[in-house]
Amino acid sequence: MITLYVYTMIWRLIRPIIPLILWQRTRKSKELANRRIERYGLIDENVNGLPPHSGRRIWLHGVSVGETVAALRLARALANHLPDHKFLITTNTITGLGVIQAAMADQPGLPVSHVMQPLDHPDFIDQFLANWHPVAAIFMESDFWPNLILRSKQFGIPVIFASSQLSNKAAAKWIKRPAFAKQLFAAADLILPVDSQQADQFRRLIGTAKDAPQIQVVGSLKLPDIQTSDPHLQQTLHKAAANRQVFVAASTHHGEDQIIIDAARMLGAGWLTIIAPRHPQRGDSVAALAGQAPQRSHGAMPDQNETIFIMDSLGEMGTLFNLANYVFLGGSLVPAGGHNPLEPATFGLPILTGPHIFKNSAEFNGLAAADAVFGVRDAKTITAQIHMLEKNPKRRAKLAKSAKDYVTVAHQRVSVAARAIEHVLHKDK
Repeated sequence: MITLYVYTMIWRLIRPIIPLILWQRTRKSKELANRRIERYGLIDENVNGLPPHSGRRIWLHGVSVGETVAALRLARALANHLPDHKFLITTNTITGLGVIQAAMADQPGLPVSHVMQPLDHPDFIDQFLANWHPVAAIFMESDFWPNLILRSKQFGIPVIFASSQLSNKAAAKWIKRPAFAKQLFAAADLILPVDSQQADQFRRLIGTAKDAPQIQVVGSLKLPDIQTSDPHLQQTLHKAAANRQVFVAASTHHGEDQIIIDAARMLGAGWLTIIAPRHPQRGDSVAALAGQAPQRSHGAMPDQNETIFIMDSLGEMGTLFNLANYVFLGGSLVPAGGHNPLEPATFGLPILTGPHIFKNSAEFNGLAAADAVFGVRDAKTITAQIHMLEKNPKRRAKLAKSAKDYVTVAHQRVSVAARAIEHVLHKDK
């Protein structure tokens, strides 16, 4: 059975080949050559001009884009509560770095720095902590690196898990290592899970640990930024719809497109179905499935006789949601885990989803309780749910309000989390 000792020993054994691993990752564009030094907990001020020792600094860690967006949102909220603090965000991916760079370009005065996450070798982490001296360590979502967390605790740094959750698969692995799990998760001073089920999960893993962390359910902090609508595009699509109902299949994955195409044909001529693949490069294949339906990427627009349109582009989902009458969220009829339903909920839309929603189950469950989410499994159940709601306009109006109210409350979570974290920092003084 793996223990912290065994885990750390593995890192010490592979230490000689880490430069080779990082070099190979650089060749595959998964690392930046001028940022590899940060993986060792070091910093080159000539590269990014970061002054490690300047001011009280709160460290937030997220693995990639979604977690980084949540970390930025939390950092902004904390800055309102703690204006004398600065913020360091670490990520494990170049895409996460891109999010930080974009935010800093949009807000030049944002008190945020970024470095790549040090690898989980204890020597690298000790170097990182000695460089930055963070006054708190906040780990977003489910990226629990044992040495990163436990060495922070040993340095006397308050440890917080925010927007915390474990997949069923990850939880099952930790259950098989109860002593290791207890050691790791009990190291937290505060855990802010996404829902009560996740709170119970953490309690089971921690058990009866002395000085068990406070657990406060706040909800997911992965709140999407609402994309604005393009008036010209919306007008064009509205004209193409020609008083027809609009069904949007958003972020579809391979294996879902044919189901949506079948549903579009079952809905018939009174509907315009817009398919927006999760990966726009799949647009050609989706269009072929739909009998060479017009594609946004080719400069085409649907006419009044078209029933299917392929929106294979980026950054235009706000326009689609503003136009839609019903939305299907992809990644749910195949085991991709589903996508965040908060953005379509902002528009008061009925949301159809398949059964595979494990990545965003807390949000889907909350919206289902508000009668704004409807389960589907194939083209037949998609059309059946839509027809049912079409016959009940009062229910549609009620769910629209409930969905919008849910999103309004959801956006208060960040402030609640910031206050809870502030309390931990003040208690630590």
